[in-house]
Amino acid sequence: MIVPDETSVPERLYTWVDVDAHLANLAVRDQWPHWLHECDAFWDGVELTVSPSASREEALSWLGEKFGVGSIVRDEEVAALRLDDVPGRLSNRLLPIMVRHREPDPPRREPRWRERRIVRSLGRPLPPPGGPFQGDVRIAALHSFKGGVGRTLHGVALAEAIAQRGERVLLVDADLEAPGITWMFTAHGRRVDFAYEDFLSLLHASEDGRPDDAVTLGSAYLPNQTIDNVIVMPTRRTPQDIAPPRIQPTDLLTPERSIYYLTESLGQLAHHLEARAVLIDLRAGGSELSAPVLLDPRVQRIFVTTVSNQALTGTARTIQELGRRAPSRAEDPASAAVITQFHPQGHGELAVEAAAMLRDVISKTLEPGSLESEDRVVDGDVTLEPILSVFQDGLLALPSSWEAVVDLVRRQRLHHTMAPLADELSRSEEPAFMPQAPPVSPFGPDEHLAALRGRLGDFARRLAYAETADDTAFLPTESLRNLLTSHRTEPPLCVVAGAKGSGKTFTQIQMCFRRTWRDYAADVGVPGVSLQALLAPVLISKNLKDDAYQRIRAIQCDACISSAAEPASQLELRDLIDRALRSQLSDSDWRRIWLTCMARAVGIDAEPADVERKLADFAHGDSRIFLIDGLEDLLQDFARSEAQRQALRVLMVDCLDWLRSLRGRPLGLVIFVRRDLVQAAVRQNYNQFLARYSEYELKWNPAEALRLALWTAHRSGSLPRLSSEEVAKATDKDLSRRLIPVWGEKMGSPRSREARSDGWFLAALSDFTGQIQARDIVIFIAESADISEDDSRWSDRLLTPSAMRNALVRCSREKIAAIGAESPQVGELLNRLDGLSAEKKKIPFSPEIVGLSGEDLDLLAANGVVFREEDQYWIPEIFRHGLSFKAAGRPKILAIANLVRQRNNLD
Repeated sequence: MIVPDETSVPERLYTWVDVDAHLANLAVRDQWPHWLHECDAFWDGVELTVSPSASREEALSWLGEKFGVGSIVRDEEVAALRLDDVPGRLSNRLLPIMVRHREPDPPRREPRWRERRIVRSLGRPLPPPGGPFQGDVRIAALHSFKGGVGRTLHGVALAEAIAQRGERVLLVDADLEAPGITWMFTAHGRRVDFAYEDFLSLLHASEDGRPDDAVTLGSAYLPNQTIDNVIVMPTRRTPQDIAPPRIQPTDLLTPERSIYYLTESLGQLAHHLEARAVLIDLRAGGSELSAPVLLDPRVQRIFVTTVSNQALTGTARTIQELGRRAPSRAEDPASAAVITQFHPQGHGELAVEAAAMLRDVISKTLEPGSLESEDRVVDGDVTLEPILSVFQDGLLALPSSWEAVVDLVRRQRLHHTMAPLADELSRSEEPAFMPQAPPVSPFGPDEHLAALRGRLGDFARRLAYAETADDTAFLPTESLRNLLTSHRTEPPLCVVAGAKGSGKTFTQIQMCFRRTWRDYAADVGVPGVSLQALLAPVLISKNLKDDAYQRIRAIQCDACISSAAEPASQLELRDLIDRALRSQLSDSDWRRIWLTCMARAVGIDAEPADVERKLADFAHGDSRIFLIDGLEDLLQDFARSEAQRQALRVLMVDCLDWLRSLRGRPLGLVIFVRRDLVQAAVRQNYNQFLARYSEYELKWNPAEALRLALWTAHRSGSLPRLSSEEVAKATDKDLSRRLIPVWGEKMGSPRSREARSDGWFLAALSDFTGQIQARDIVIFIAESADISEDDSRWSDRLLTPSAMRNALVRCSREKIAAIGAESPQVGELLNRLDGLSAEKKKIPFSPEIVGLSGEDLDLLAANGVVFREEDQYWIPEIFRHGLSFKAAGRPKILAIANLVRQRNNLD
């Protein structure tokens, strides 16, 4: 029963059904007087049960007030409620009223949509269940307000995702009127020996309120219905039978049984089957077939809907009703929503709006403890963010058999879409009672936690800026391995692009410190590299510390053509480029300028006029790999200067082509450059150009970001029990587990309703393309460690929850300052945003509100500061906090990020 918001006088009273509904609505809204205990309306009358202290006249007056003037007809002995007749005629259709004086027994509330007794307690939630399901089995139910939204298909995808994690799952087709899983399973040619209807019938036949027979028989037959770790319980043994079910779930609600008898029995059955989780595909709509499952708050409710108004509104009202009747408690699983069947291009904004609306409804009804404060926005978003499942043509016509449907799920990667829910359902929970023996500390026995935190903060801060880093250890990433694997015997000629803070300068420095290509490959861990070419840094960041600069100067001398030769200084090379930028040069002129820089960096006395001949002569007898970084120092006005864009374009295209033309390819060149500079310089065929070098691009996907966090903690010495081999060989799934000593399993205790720490970390530091910059990671860890150092409340982790939340704000400010220093144009725009008045600092925003042009916003978008959705602009968390922008209502930041990620996956 979905209760309307109104509690005014009803517009129409045709029958006792309308009377009953209005009285129930008044009870739900807590508008019954204290003396009224129960109301019972039927075709032959209305009965009110009131306290002995209340008079009949008082009861009739209250009814008259709630049903409207003229609604009560009465004399000294008889009273009746007037029902409606045809318009304009005084009705003689009367419903007798009886008032009984007694104190009734406490009513038994049951998990039904329409409860049998209209009592005062309708305004309160159902009695809460006891502890967790037997064996800590997790139960989840998929429900949709309307059919045809993909509920069953996503249920199969979720079961497949759990099974792929090595866990056994019991999949129950509980749609007793329109079963879908049942048809898939039987079309696969599998025999059904035990079905959901059998389970219900056995439970119904139990005389002592125990499910022993149902569990015993189910445990005996259901293993024969297992496919790849998925135990399937179809609706019935003969799917050709389309008659209504003989036994319904509400038939089990008898006084001698628990009101949660069905879900508790399913939990016992799963435990006997050694299944980690139970997935229940429910009947759509407000059906009593689904009520006993959905109204158990221990069941994780998964709502599946499209972006259509009817499906979305109906889903929201269902969630509100569940929140009123059976709200989730702190120990219950978080509810979830899945939005399906939308096109990112045409329905993107609708999907974002739907995600925000569902998150709000869930947080306000089913999640009473969710976090709403401005400084903890990410927590609530990570915990409650709906899953976006975009429309795919391949899902228009589903095959009939189970095997074909699962194959389709795999090909369309639906099991990856449902991965967040699968992770939750397949993860073991902390036991309800802690063991008597103290847990083994993840830290050394003689280590003081504050000292470990201080060590972690110091080390991370040294890594925060490559220009000041003095540690020569580094974490090999996939892009570095790709670069070396592709150039085992031949010098590389490539562009290594990356966003600000992705590690370009750090990578160049670490290459330089290894001096030769083969030695660098050995430290990265790529075998079979035979190329013994010296690494010759040409241009480097001008912000290096003096000792790092001196080390690289010595490396430049070693790479010179002879011990007598002297490499040109950085100042000399920059002056050469500055003079060229002030001249009108052709592309060939610029090619010779860049080649002159390379030649002089290895001690060749060359001028632009003769540099190509001298480099070619040198290349016949020796091999070098030139390294160029710090281009943003030289080209600070690239967005407005055609000369700067020309210079960069020639370096990345013409110079590489000229070096490729040398017979035998003796010389290599690796250009480290910001991605936005590439985009500005190569305006035609930009995507094709970037794709040519895409496998070398410095990108930190979620797994590599987590690995960097773990590596930083390990290299700092703050995780003495962790070995280097364990860090290097940790699988994606292992990373979350190994990071628990760093920041805990959740942003609170393991059984709290807080967000998972690794998910919070990724959401807080990611941009709208899902990218995280290495600099942001290490700054965040450094700040978190510093704030955590004196916090004694959390002895099981290095970084405390409050420290991580506060560090996000500091990290955001540092990121903004760093971008401003590297790119004055972007810095100027950020200063303009930061200088806005408080009333204008809200997201989403329109260009007119913040006073930025389309060109300005394009520049910010290229640097990851904003994202455009329709005519509105958004700012990710990593920038929003530093700019002090507030969210208008609960923000849709992660919904936007999720949508962009889905869109990128399809491109």
